[in-house]
Amino acid sequence: MSVVLDEARRTLAEGGDVEMLLERALTDASPLERPRVASEAARLLHKAGRAEAAARWYGRAADLSPRDPEPRHDRGLALLEAGEVGLAAFAQREALALDPDHTGARAQLAAALEALGDDEGAARELSELLARLGPQPALAARLQGIEEAARRAVHRSLLGSPVSRLGANVLVTSAFVRGADGVYRAPFGELQVTADAHGKVHRLAVIFASMDASLGRTDVSYGGSTEDEHGRRVPLDEFTAASTVLLAQGLGIDPVHARRLLRFLLTKECGLGPHRFAGAQVGWVLEETSAGRRYGLFVGR
Repeated sequence: MSVVLDEARRTLAEGGDVEMLLERALTDASPLERPRVASEAARLLHKAGRAEAAARWYGRAADLSPRDPEPRHDRGLALLEAGEVGLAAFAQREALALDPDHTGARAQLAAALEALGDDEGAARELSELLARLGPQPALAARLQGIEEAARRAVHRSLLGSPVSRLGANVLVTSAFVRGADGVYRAPFGELQVTADAHGKVHRLAVIFASMDASLGRTDVSYGGSTEDEHGRRVPLDEFTAASTVLLAQGLGIDPVHARRLLRFLLTKECGLGPHRFAGAQVGWVLEETSAGRRYGLFVGR
């Protein structure tokens, strides 16, 4: 096994593909050795800067060691390097579920939540970390800053604002028109608004007439853009643009954070939700209609 791993190191140093070698090392190992071999393979890839591949192998190590928080923590670090911020937070939560005293996992969870725009969640984890570590002036100052950011997000959020003001918000004015029945409609779908007993926004949901069609159409309402594989700026698709604006305006976070959150919501690990995020609930909506199933996203209290 060590011979195969040494060969994998040399292959990596030469810029080659080591997946087959690592698979061979894992296959040749005894059942008791396989968790360690998978972890070594993951670390080998991680040190070589192959974060995505490392995350996959840390995941395999975690599957082989169901009670060990370390491969889950390490997977979170690799996922963060790979730009999968939501999945990184998910992995650190898995590590903490096995070991609530794992300070590294809690610190990384706070960092991932902050990078997602969930300042309320990041503050909660940092507060718990401080309670476990004792006085840490630098950490306490960081916590204060994040708590202030969380309060600003609540102030910006459409949730809790008067429904009467919704019509002036960019989420509505850029794409939706309110019909005589009170429903906001756009060419790609509907905006459903639920108010509480005080006439304030309790829940917002964008339901797409066809999610597949919206993913294939260029947005003409919100004006967002992204980079293609050649580094050129290109418009967002209809689904991504509308979903990003819903998350940003509904939660009071900036569009960059909203895009990261949307990326996580589209992963299989996320499921349908709901997930607590920025002091609210976020998840998917599935509606069965005579024309078929419709999908959408919601934010709510």
